[in-house]
Amino acid sequence: MSRSARFRELLRTPPFICMGAHDAVTAKLAEQAGAKAIYVSGFAASAIVAGEPDFGVLSQTEMFEHIRRICRVTTIPVFADADTGYGGVLEAQRTMKLWEESGASVLHLEDQAMPKKCGHFAGKQLIPPEEMRQKLRAMLEARQDPDFFIVARTDAVAVSGLDDAIERLKSYSEVGADGLYVDAPESIDHLKEISRRLKPLGKPLLFNMARSGKSPYLSMKEVYELGFDYALCPIEPMFAMHKAVKEMMEIFLREGSTNAVADRLTPFDEFNKFIGLPEMAAREKRFSS
Repeated sequence: MSRSARFRELLRTPPFICMGAHDAVTAKLAEQAGAKAIYVSGFAASAIVAGEPDFGVLSQTEMFEHIRRICRVTTIPVFADADTGYGGVLEAQRTMKLWEESGASVLHLEDQAMPKKCGHFAGKQLIPPEEMRQKLRAMLEARQDPDFFIVARTDAVAVSGLDDAIERLKSYSEVGADGLYVDAPESIDHLKEISRRLKPLGKPLLFNMARSGKSPYLSMKEVYELGFDYALCPIEPMFAMHKAVKEMMEIFLREGSTNAVADRLTPFDEFNKFIGLPEMAAREKRFSS
């Protein structure tokens, strides 16, 4: 069974979480920890690849290469942010083709105007719903694998309100989007209303579990009870990395050694085993003997 087909199987038995991975190492860690799917965030990619905030700084091909590196080292389905599709309908079609080529199984396309911003930043602008529907139709036409899952995302809550967000997603559902995603709802009442009005469409509903954004922080169990089928844990691994590495470097530079943080460091041999050194050495020996 392909990874895309396996993702659709996960949606038959919700709930589940797509664990954020911002590079090859965190992708391998997510799979090792038991994650059922991985999420590749544009926010995290902007920080990791460019060292810049999520203001649409990465090009389509930079994001493609970033996703491909993550897909190469994992066997579980990868859900990859596609931002606005990087332009108009033809660019959206190319994004569809590239994301399939990268090995991803899922993407979400958002209805922000370019240059886009992180969904939890101020100052977002929207494209007209019809323009978004055109992009979705273009992506659906370009899709080669019928199991590849296309999620329509709206950022309308912070711009034009919850009612517009819901009406937009209803119209995106009508053109064939596989799943629906309201980004940055601001209260449990918002979540209840989203579920009440969109659940009858029969499309899986996605929730973003970003801990320090605009949305209430809820457990997967709580989110599921509100009517959402699956969730993203998009940026917490990157934040954990940032805090741990920042503290290690500060202590090392202050004290001149890593003695004070030795218990927080993975041993050299253990890390080499994690990244597959024994298997690679065995392959080399087999071919050279």
